Amino acid sequence: MTDTTPLAPVMRPPLSGLQYAAVGSIAGMFEVCVQQPMMYIKNCVQQNRPMSFHPLIMYRGVGVMCASIAPVSAVQFAVDGVLSTTLRAADVPSTEGSRILTAATAGVCSSLLSSPAELVMTLQQHTGHGVMRTIQDVTQTYGVARLYRGLPYTCLREMIWCASYLALGPVLGEKLHHHFPATFGDMATATVSQKGAAAMGGSIGAGLIAVLATQPVDTVKTIMQGNALDKGALGLVGETRRLWAQGGIRAMYKGTVPRGLRLIGAVFILSETKKILEDQVHQYNDSAPIVV
Repeated sequence: MTDTTPLAPVMRPPLSGLQYAAVGSIAGMFEVCVQQPMMYIKNCVQQNRPMSFHPLIMYRGVGVMCASIAPVSAVQFAVDGVLSTTLRAADVPSTEGSRILTAATAGVCSSLLSSPAELVMTLQQHTGHGVMRTIQDVTQTYGVARLYRGLPYTCLREMIWCASYLALGPVLGEKLHHHFPATFGDMATATVSQKGAAAMGGSIGAGLIAVLATQPVDTVKTIMQGNALDKGALGLVGETRRLWAQGGIRAMYKGTVPRGLRLIGAVFILSETKKILEDQVHQYNDSAPIVV
């Protein structure tokens, strides 16, 4: 009698911290290059600036964003991957909550890099100056600490954002497979199109949650970074109160549509690129010769 018991899935060894970082770096730069125009539109809407649809203007500052997103995404992927590996080694069950927690921690760590980079890019789009000139304009007048203007809001935003794209998006995709197998198929046997549809569904859900939860802090953060060269610029609380007094909740959610579209796309691009690149690294590790 033939044994038809399905084989247990093969557990691959985790990647190293450096490999996770390399995967994150490539995925982050790819996402920025694809979605820089949406970032430009979002910034113009939030800062009430006229926008141009000339590619050279829309992609102004993309260099510093790619240069900054590489280490930022590297930190996010590496911290999340290493923490997840550490928890597994300690026999801590991999629950949805633990996946979201490790991803959120990665976001907090990465905000120390992303905050000054976003400030420089935002000022570049406003002034048209180069990277070094922009940094000098800020630091010579206000000191290095000024580059971290709006850091608490960046930290909060990155915490929610990383939890969304590193954990929540994939979790929602898995739930679509589990609860709607007739549409999305079973996770183990789903077709490529079914897996893609589930991934897109999870990305839409996670992206909407991320944008609704973080839009107010991102709006204030963007305004604060955009006026970093102004002598009379308000602080975190003052800028928040001023924006609320100007238009209440509608002002806080200004730019939601372009940012929402970008985040939905980013969740999908980053999570799917992560799967593809990690699979390639696993294949490389499996085929690498063993040195005795």
